[in-house]
Amino acid sequence: MTTQITLADLAKGSTAAVTSPALSAGTGAANGVLVPTAAEAQAAAALTPDQQIAKLPEADQQQVTQMASSIDFTREGIESSYGKDAQRATSTFADEILSETRSKDTGEAGELLNTMLVTIDEAELGGFRKIPILGQVAVSIDKLRRRYQKVDAQIDEIIVKLEAAQSRLVADISMYDTMYTQNAQQYRELKITVLAGKKALADFRATQLPALEAEAQKSGDPMQAQLLKDFKAKLDRFEKRLDDLDRISVVTLQTAPQIKIIQNADQTIVDKIDTTISTTIPVWKSQMVIALGLSNQRKALDLQNKADDVTNKLLQKNAAALHKGAVDAEKANQRSVVEIETLEKINSELIATLKETVQIQKEGKANREAAQVKMRQIESDLKNALIENAQQM
Repeated sequence: MTTQITLADLAKGSTAAVTSPALSAGTGAANGVLVPTAAEAQAAAALTPDQQIAKLPEADQQQVTQMASSIDFTREGIESSYGKDAQRATSTFADEILSETRSKDTGEAGELLNTMLVTIDEAELGGFRKIPILGQVAVSIDKLRRRYQKVDAQIDEIIVKLEAAQSRLVADISMYDTMYTQNAQQYRELKITVLAGKKALADFRATQLPALEAEAQKSGDPMQAQLLKDFKAKLDRFEKRLDDLDRISVVTLQTAPQIKIIQNADQTIVDKIDTTISTTIPVWKSQMVIALGLSNQRKALDLQNKADDVTNKLLQKNAAALHKGAVDAEKANQRSVVEIETLEKINSELIATLKETVQIQKEGKANREAAQVKMRQIESDLKNALIENAQQM
């Protein structure tokens, strides 16, 4: 049960540090419950905090209610320290993501794939095209065999490096799953913290603030009125604090698809490495083996024509396969993690939000200034009435 406070309580205050209650991970509803659709968000904007809480699962309702009941608006610094634990956790999480992204070489696997494709391309069956006379057939075959053996060793070395890079990418993909889950939990905690603050503030303004206003008016003491005014300003700053925390939750929500974009890019490279090792390399080796075997199966006159035919087919097939692989790999490497359209949309939304916030602040300031004039007039009228009444007695 909330304890009724008086102006005397406001004068005393408290220097106790205020932090939001601990939010245990994994409790309450799933993250999806706290992430509304656009239509749900628009409908929820018109609901009171109590109405929003009523839509939550029972466990979350209890958590929000318990947190709201623990908020003491008379405590020193509550308007700036509320929700600091959740805010600090979000900042720490952002640093972790930045550190992980900075520390890993995202282009290593792509460069290895490109090196392999260039190596294979340079090892094409060019030996057959350099057979001017029949007497040089055996020499050209030997040169081709030596080239194949050299390139094959290079390819094996690259494959080892590719598999190591693939293992690191797989580990990163698992790490991003953990990051995504942690980000979702932080979003949930921020939402619960904001909702608890809104409930506490709405309940206080509805139940206790009118009594404080009546007490200040009844006292007729300007200092009491000033004390109440300062306290109302404190409540306004607390409301601004809730808005800041709500904005942080939006940033946290935007982080979720960014994590998935990075994760999906890593998965694409992993898939390309699988394709290269399991398909491209075996096809290339089999073609090389076939080409080398032809040298022992053909007669002198027949060898030149048939070798040229086989070479042309292999070159065309290899060229098409290598071209496609190189282009696909380069497209994957050159694709931006975040599309410019996404950045433009986020930027426009942020600009619109800032403009609306400034406008609301201006209107709020104007309303408060108008209220100040009216309150001074009310005080003056009341004092004159009291003096006039005293003189008539």
